[in-house]
Amino acid sequence: MKFGQNPRKIWHSSADLQSRFNRLNTRLNRLLILDHVWTQLVGIRGKFWVLKAVQNDTLHVQVKLAVARTELIAKKQHLIQELNKHFSTPWIKKIEIE
Repeated sequence: MKFGQNPRKIWHSSADLQSRFNRLNTRLNRLLILDHVWTQLVGIRGKFWVLKAVQNDTLHVQVKLAVARTELIAKKQHLIQELNKHFSTPWIKKIEIE
């Protein structure tokens, strides 16, 4: 350590670490949970419904076939409800199809 430099903070618990990286940690955790839950919910349809992005409260999904697009349109509200069950506050409000 150089003269006049502040010493590094020593973490004594996970709460110390969490307080510094809380926003980034929360965002990454939400994205990881979303990816896992999406994979479980769509199952085999994952070949045709590709999760592309999340922007604010909107989920962007790329659809590869017209038939899959129709099925996604029919299941939009159900998927939103199922996805939001896994978060403390409802996060996803709409699904945009690309």
